[in-house]
Amino acid sequence: MLLLGFIEGFRLNYTGPRISSFASNLISAEVHKTETNLKLQKEVHLGRMLGPFSKIPISTLRISPIGVVSKNDGGWRLITHLSYPLNWSVNDFIDPEICKVKYSSFDKVVGMISELGNNVLCAKMDISQAFRILLVHPADFDLLGIFFDGKYYINKCLPEGCSISCALFEKFATFLHKTVALKAGIETLDHYLDDFFFAGESSTDNCTILMDTFNEVCRQLGVPLAENKTVGPTTCITFLGLEIDTVLMLVRIPPEKLDKLKFMLDQVLSKKKMALKELESITGLMAFCSRAIISARAFIRRFYDLIASVKNGKPYYTVRLNSEVKADARVWLNFLDQFNGQCYFPDRFWSTNESLELFTDSAGNVLLGCGAYFQGHWVQYQWPSSWADTSILLDITCLELIPIVLSFMIWGRSFRNKKILLRIDNQALVSIVNKRTSKSKRVMILIRQLVFLTMNNNIQFRAQHIEGEHNAIADALSRFQEQRFMDLVPNADSSPAAIPQEFLSMISELK
Repeated sequence: MLLLGFIEGFRLNYTGPRISSFASNLISAEVHKTETNLKLQKEVHLGRMLGPFSKIPISTLRISPIGVVSKNDGGWRLITHLSYPLNWSVNDFIDPEICKVKYSSFDKVVGMISELGNNVLCAKMDISQAFRILLVHPADFDLLGIFFDGKYYINKCLPEGCSISCALFEKFATFLHKTVALKAGIETLDHYLDDFFFAGESSTDNCTILMDTFNEVCRQLGVPLAENKTVGPTTCITFLGLEIDTVLMLVRIPPEKLDKLKFMLDQVLSKKKMALKELESITGLMAFCSRAIISARAFIRRFYDLIASVKNGKPYYTVRLNSEVKADARVWLNFLDQFNGQCYFPDRFWSTNESLELFTDSAGNVLLGCGAYFQGHWVQYQWPSSWADTSILLDITCLELIPIVLSFMIWGRSFRNKKILLRIDNQALVSIVNKRTSKSKRVMILIRQLVFLTMNNNIQFRAQHIEGEHNAIADALSRFQEQRFMDLVPNADSSPAAIPQEFLSMISELK
């Protein structure tokens, strides 16, 4: 597919009718008429557009709206709205399945550095004008028409507004990635679309070798690089907007991003409704920050669900903010109030609760309670008498989750930067812990508290089902069988850990 695309041009896989159509341009094109004209002239000069034509050059030419948006460097980006008109656009006739792209993750880069060790040398290089270096097959030129200031133009290269552009370019970028790794004989590189990342141990020249190889491969293929964006080799580098420090082995989030997120989340809590565009912006910023704050990803899902529920996809459509979204926003804000913007790299490997000597259990009787044990330290809590004859004591999932939250509340600092695998014999609880969601309001109170604690201590956690698990130590604690407990762990602390006030406050919320 790539070879044929390079020889003949890339097909857009459009399956709709080939008929002429016309659409008015976006307001930005008229407001910034000079800038739009200059962008079009530049594209023609670079051979990436045909035109200008005084008359329609192809009888079946489809005209889609264009506009311009300002860039951070003060320049302008030309955009083509190929999703207009709704249900009859170019994108509507391109199968969304073939447009799907699985990008590399920031986690993968952090994992690669962790494997190499401290003081890793890193570098990055960017491809210039990414999509625009791939030519479109002439048979699809009639889909990419532009009309501006009385003249017709035809896009010859992949436009950013085409739904298949990312998928096609990602295939090309993956080809470059594999070619560089093969030629260099080094595999410590990654890419995110047009952004390439290289790494090597400080005691080697691997990072430089990867950069030189990438540069040579791109030169041979005629792929332009954005020389002003090349950085490294260095031990401190910004990739995908986040700063990676390989000396301290941590990730830093820009302070201005965190300040902006705080402001936006305050808006969520203060408003009953919000424009869809604004909600999408908040969700995008949370997703950006959660690249570093991994546990926080649990508190984005309900924002995505709310966005997905909107049938009218217009940017300024007003969306009612539900209580679940507001509750998640409140957790984010509580966390951000004490967050310094730095997240240390997590452990490379997962630790089970058994390997950490962390055990929890609950008993379903108002005269009993729950217990937790961690490396000689222990705590137990008797259920409130007010729970007698209530449904809470019948909610085994809720009861078993309580001591897990209590243990993270008391010993969370000891779990910092760890990946913890909780082995649980309750299949329902395993599912809830892994999905970070439940239809039960009381369980969600516990889940939010648990995730908040893991965010504060940079902990990753997941659950695994295990048949017939029996925690004798925690079972003895939950049943207040003190002698049995001491027989099992004679070297345990002589007295239990204190119950935090925040735990008691959380318990009082459970109904």
